[in-house]
Amino acid sequence: MTDEFDEIEPGRRSGAHRQESSASSNIGAISLVIVLALVAVLLVVAAINIIFSSMGNPESKIADPPASESASAEPSPSESEVSVADDSITVDVLNGSGVSGAAKKFSEAVEDKGWTLGQVGNYSTNLSDSTVYYKGEENASQAKLVAESLGVSATEASEDFDADVTVVICSDIADRGPEPSEGAESAESGDANG
Repeated sequence: MTDEFDEIEPGRRSGAHRQESSASSNIGAISLVIVLALVAVLLVVAAINIIFSSMGNPESKIADPPASESASAEPSPSESEVSVADDSITVDVLNGSGVSGAAKKFSEAVEDKGWTLGQVGNYSTNLSDSTVYYKGEENASQAKLVAESLGVSATEASEDFDADVTVVICSDIADRGPEPSEGAESAESGDANG
C-alpha cells in the first residue's frame, strides 16, 4: 500500500500533515469578528454622542439663580420710577401653596390694582416662598410693582410662563392674603390723598 509520501518528487516539500478546517472552527472565528465589530460600532456611537453633547452650550443646561436674584435685588432706575399699573401687562396668578382659594384672593387684588388678569389656577411646586416671575426685561419694573402691591418679596426673570408677569403664591403668604409692603402702602396712601 503506497501513498503520496512514498513517491516524493525532488524539490517538493512533503511530510506536512494539515487537518482540514472544520465548519465549527470557522463559525467561532466569524462570531468573534462579529462581536468585535459590534463593540467597535458601539464605541464609535458613544464617542459621537459625547462629542455632540460637549459641543452644546453648557450654560444652557444649568440655571443661574444668583444672577437673577442679584438683578432683582438692585432695581434699575426705571424699576424704581414705575408706580402705576400698566393694564397692557397680563398677570397670571397661580396657587402653589395648597391653600384653597389663595389664587382667587390674590387675583382680585391684581385686578383691583389695574393689571389685566390672565390665568388663575393651581401650580405644582416644592418652593415655599412666593415669587413674581416676569418674561423679558421690559416687564421687570411691572413685576416689581406687582410684587410690592401683593406683599411678595421676590421677583425673578423666567421664560417658563406664558404671561408677561406670573405670580406664584406659596405657603409663606397664602393664608394671610395679599398685603402690600410698606413702600407700596405709602405710595397708595399718597395717591389716595392726592
